[in-house]
Amino acid sequence: MGWFGVGLALILPWLAGTLTLKVFWPSDSPGAWPLALGYGYPLAMLGGVLALYLLSPLGLIAAFWLLMLVFALLTVVGVRRLSDRRLEPKGLAVRDDMPLGSRLLFVLLLCWIVLRLTGLALEIWWQPLFPWDAWTTWAVRARVWSEWHQLVPFVAPPDWLADASGSVYGLAAWNYPKAVSLLALWPTLAYGGWNESAANLPWLGCAIALAFGFYGQARRWGASPLTSLVGLWLLLSLPLLNTHVALAGYADLWLASALGLSAIAFLHWLGDGDRRQGVLFLLLAAACPFLKLEGGAWLWLFVPAFLAARLGGRWMILALLALVGLGIGVLVLGGARIDLPLIGMIEFSTAALQLPFLGRFELGYHDNWGAFGRALFAQENWHLLGYLLVLASPIALGLVIRGVKEPWRLAALTFVFGSFLMLFLLFFFTDASRWAEQATSLGRLLLHFMPLYVFFLLTLWLRFGAATAWKGGSLPNARSGIHQEGSKESIVSA
Repeated sequence: MGWFGVGLALILPWLAGTLTLKVFWPSDSPGAWPLALGYGYPLAMLGGVLALYLLSPLGLIAAFWLLMLVFALLTVVGVRRLSDRRLEPKGLAVRDDMPLGSRLLFVLLLCWIVLRLTGLALEIWWQPLFPWDAWTTWAVRARVWSEWHQLVPFVAPPDWLADASGSVYGLAAWNYPKAVSLLALWPTLAYGGWNESAANLPWLGCAIALAFGFYGQARRWGASPLTSLVGLWLLLSLPLLNTHVALAGYADLWLASALGLSAIAFLHWLGDGDRRQGVLFLLLAAACPFLKLEGGAWLWLFVPAFLAARLGGRWMILALLALVGLGIGVLVLGGARIDLPLIGMIEFSTAALQLPFLGRFELGYHDNWGAFGRALFAQENWHLLGYLLVLASPIALGLVIRGVKEPWRLAALTFVFGSFLMLFLLFFFTDASRWAEQATSLGRLLLHFMPLYVFFLLTLWLRFGAATAWKGGSLPNARSGIHQEGSKESIVSA
């Protein structure tokens, strides 16, 4: 079907996902439409490629169009459900008390974001497949599957050499998750053959969805339209994030979006108990291991974050001390080695750490402070975000010392500091240190957490009442950071 089919393959799932989510959010709640647009795309696309994988025995082309029919039916159902709902006038109103200067700044920032995304779209359209990992792993599988119209297996090079049937392909990263390759495959099935621009377009959709999702969640947090847009501008102006859109093909943008939007929904769920946010958190968190191996490791950060929210700061500190003591005791006794059914080997000793799905790491201290300093402060990947995180750390520490009790804040602090601790252990105490020394993966792993880091900075800004400085009509409860649905003061603006 050519480019018409590509557009249909990308827009119809997005529309179906958006309308399905919008049915569960009242029309008069701030940020509801941006939230639905932001979360609807990744959920629909990831659900689509999962179903494509399960239905692949039917043939990729047949399975693809069957799924498109399902998305069309979901769209029709969503339209009918929303058309039956009465929209109150206040639900569509935009506050008219925003000063002219604030309105002008809002429009300028919005124009900047649109122009930036337009430029990235042109890069995807004009530039052939470029990223190295796409050449060697992600797009390789997508192209083979596109040409064969079936999910032919990929195996380790030694197994490929030993195979006499000629029906398998060899790949060094043969055990990497398949979701990203399936995402690149999806629009090419609609195009009718392999096309690199079509294969890369889902990355543009991912960036746009991340923008909508971030803005919508900021509005639901209680931030004014202008404050929310400033936070979004800080995120979308990050050079390395822009690079992963323009040079589409890496898995990191998808993992950053899924992990970031999941973590933000997690904080909302802890803050006001909104079960809808809890469902969004679980769905996107479950997708992380299928996007990249590191996604499975980052999911463990939700465990201490949840415990911190439920137990409180003091009990969490005691639990952490107990865990450290247990680890020291295991090392004194010579380490531990456990083989779990269906999961794999877990080994912990002074010499090595082996974790299921991630591999084996030789342990030993590596002085990578210089590499970390360059990555966060000297190189141009993050603009001034590294400095903002350093400035925010004493503020966050002060909240802990003052005995902060909000569950979501304890969870956010635990997740943020836990992510830095995991990166510190990975790059300073394992043989993965060479990734930092060679500047090959440190930036990409930091990218996975950047959407949450920016949102965390936004919550700190709101915590100290700075949102009112914008005079953008912030909600009365913006200081506490939790939006109370149904408030008479609620407004909606995109």
